[in-house]
Amino acid sequence: MHLVKKSATYLVIFLVLLAFCTQESEATRRVMRGRRTLTRRYFTGMAIPGWLLAVLIGIGELILGGALYLVMNRMILAKPAQETNTYTPAKQQEV
Repeated sequence: MHLVKKSATYLVIFLVLLAFCTQESEATRRVMRGRRTLTRRYFTGMAIPGWLLAVLIGIGELILGGALYLVMNRMILAKPAQETNTYTPAKQQEV
């Protein structure tokens, strides 16, 4: 149960960060004024500036790379080396 609650918390945090990083949205609304119809457009920018988005992506890549290094270090490099040789030189015939 604790794992599900922890996963749900991380999912909500991820979705909030994803909502901050979504592209600009455009909305169109028609306003009825007498016999004329006015069309208004609304543009909203991103919630965070572009430079901060680039910094967050860079930090995320560093964290992901560090985690991947630790996993691979534990799985591959920490294992003891095998004592058997896998390479055998070819025998040469002497005439």
